Amino acid sequence: MQRLAPGKQPSNNHNCHLSNFLGSLLVAQQKKKVISSYWPCSKIVLESARALRAEGFISNFSLVEERGTFRIQIYLKYYPSSLLPLVSKLRLYASPSRAYNCSYKQLTKLTLGKSDLFFLSTTHGLKTSEYCLSNKMGGNLLFKVR
Repeated sequence: MQRLAPGKQPSNNHNCHLSNFLGSLLVAQQKKKVISSYWPCSKIVLESARALRAEGFISNFSLVEERGTFRIQIYLKYYPSSLLPLVSKLRLYASPSRAYNCSYKQLTKLTLGKSDLFFLSTTHGLKTSEYCLSNKMGGNLLFKVR
């Protein structure tokens, strides 16, 4: 993974929303809540919720209009037998001060022999590491889920 210089890329302020959103998901799952709310809902938060739902880490989400902006409600998912959360670990790679550009070669090395699922921001939208590997593409590494 390459660390890009701060002046070489536009501001990553959307990553503040992403880190707060993922942190609120972890806290809600640790407290065994069924619904987690996050406000305000940005495009990166909405795309992350769609990707997490598509991969089966959350059961669903909805948008609620509130004071001219939207709040996102996440319906969390647990293992049925033990009531343990599906998301056991979450690691954020992107932040406002850094962006990790990950090429296809770097992604293959990163995922080799690991059960983690990485989420990347690509030219095709927010995609998983499996999608990127099958299409031989890279992107900006955002977060991983285990």
